[in-house]
Amino acid sequence: MLPTALDSLANHQLFPMQKHVEVSLQASYRTMNEYTDRTKFVWLVFHGYGQLTEFFIRKFQVLDPDDHFIIAPQGLSKFYLEGFSGRVGATWMTKEDRLTEIDNQQRYLRAVLESEVGDLSQGKKLILFGFSQGVATMCRFAAYNDFSFDRMVLWAGTFPHDLSKEDTRHWPSDFPMKYFTGRDDPFLKPGMIEAQEERLIELTGVHPEITQFDGKHEVRPELLHRVYQ
Repeated sequence: MLPTALDSLANHQLFPMQKHVEVSLQASYRTMNEYTDRTKFVWLVFHGYGQLTEFFIRKFQVLDPDDHFIIAPQGLSKFYLEGFSGRVGATWMTKEDRLTEIDNQQRYLRAVLESEVGDLSQGKKLILFGFSQGVATMCRFAAYNDFSFDRMVLWAGTFPHDLSKEDTRHWPSDFPMKYFTGRDDPFLKPGMIEAQEERLIELTGVHPEITQFDGKHEVRPELLHRVYQ
């Protein structure tokens, strides 16, 4: 059989090939309050799509600064929210080169947590808090890394579809899991809460505490006390 023109092109490697190279980069994040001997709770908070930590972290100003230390990582990809100038937002990842973005994300998050609190000694409790797109990022970070956490908050977001029960096997056997959603959230579809609850129980064995509030797709600071009480 005579080779086709497509075979000929492939044999000569004329098609573009995607490659990767490791580089050393700087990536920002923000903290709020001081990490001291008096700190009781450390919050690792993951913002939603199109947000910046500069503004997202302000949601947590209602917390007692003596008891709560907040760490807010920043999505590594930034973009203009409208057009080619003006307000800037960030995203944790896209479908493009997805696995590489997840890997970069994990390295960055490990570095942030290690830089700020190390092994969380002295009985301090780690709260994982994800909002919207940040929920999937938070869950993957907890799944792909072996570290202890006290509780997990899924706020207006869904557990990532690509994680399995095997991925969560090292999580605590029983820990407080909180699920918050606004009744008027435009992303909330009929049956979504029940489906999420079933999936969380199936994959983690933990029954989430579900809170519905009067509001849209937003973090309500006045409800944050329910996370750690």
